Amino acid sequence: MSKPRIAIVHYSSPPVIGGVEFILEAHAREMLKHGYKVKVVAGRGERFHKKIPVIIIPEADSLSKMNKRINAELEKDIVSAKFHRATERIYGKLTREFKNVDLVIIHNVLTMHFNLPLTAALEKYIREHKKKRFIAWCHDATFKDPVYKKKAKNKYPWNMISKPIPEVRYIVISKERQKQLSHLLKINPKKITVVPDGVDHRSFLDLNEDVLKIFKRFNLFKQDLVMLLPTRMVKRKNLELAIKITKELNKKLKTALIITGPPDPHNIDSMRYYRSLKDLRNRSRMKRKVIFLYEEGIKVGYSMLKSLYLSCDMLLFPSAQEGFGIPLLESGLVNLPVACANIPPLKEVGERDVHYLDLKKSPKELASGIIKYYQRQPTIPMFKKVLRNYTWESIFTQRIEPLLTK
Repeated sequence: MSKPRIAIVHYSSPPVIGGVEFILEAHAREMLKHGYKVKVVAGRGERFHKKIPVIIIPEADSLSKMNKRINAELEKDIVSAKFHRATERIYGKLTREFKNVDLVIIHNVLTMHFNLPLTAALEKYIREHKKKRFIAWCHDATFKDPVYKKKAKNKYPWNMISKPIPEVRYIVISKERQKQLSHLLKINPKKITVVPDGVDHRSFLDLNEDVLKIFKRFNLFKQDLVMLLPTRMVKRKNLELAIKITKELNKKLKTALIITGPPDPHNIDSMRYYRSLKDLRNRSRMKRKVIFLYEEGIKVGYSMLKSLYLSCDMLLFPSAQEGFGIPLLESGLVNLPVACANIPPLKEVGERDVHYLDLKKSPKELASGIIKYYQRQPTIPMFKKVLRNYTWESIFTQRIEPLLTK
């Protein structure tokens, strides 16, 4: 089945700054990334991606002089020839732009009063083109203002925003909006789909692309606990204990461990230690749970290390010997919880602000302590929830794409 060709409609498009404009851009970028042909139709804006056309219809701009004059008349309950001429001009331009489009996604215009000629033109187009598909993405609605709500009950063109169009699928951004729109349109809330807004975790956290590839390859965003061990492969770092702890943690939590550093290729003991760690990991059936970045051919620079600290849930640092403990400082800078060995240099840095591992205890006991520590961290569950459910990538694949292909 071929993918539908999509047009996204709003009063304005980036670089105009606004919540809906940001969301429109995110939707368009995700659609393009997943192989959809998409364009934006707006009253104001500029091209924000070389492969996403932005078509400007000046009459669709809610802030145009013409629209302001029409709104002033409508406020006085005057539906003049200006309104009808504007509607016909917009309708003609929409007809040209939608000719080779299968799905039209309309942001706010069908439930807001900011440009009623545009609303009227879209309503006419929808009713006359029943073979195409239409989605109304409702971030807001005029129901919030009692003056307009009263107008919307009785008079054209106000009443367009208070009644459903049968050919349109309605989407809202929250359950509260679902309840409000259901009341406004007098339709069953089950007929209104909830698709939340999201966040671009890549740009917000400024994440390194190699880190994102690792997280995607090993499905790390869906793990309960991703631990970071930033160290070279030398025996005093106690990496075998980290692998054993990871195995025990997986009995209760979906857990992964990322080990950043390489062995020393010129040191026979270091290479031998690396091979022993790989053997331990494989015997423990932890091949996709214990990730050696060296094995993936990745050299960890500053950008990648910073992104690892931002993306992981906990620092695991069971080193038997240290002179200081810089990873604890780095973790502190990004609010990353720390589980580290109870050796004097690390206790001097961590004081009462980290979880200590008694190296005399068994991996099972240490894992149990880490789980209790994990459960006391209020930020981890929210972090995991955002990564699983509220990034644009996850929202698109889980919530938006099924709507595009129905």
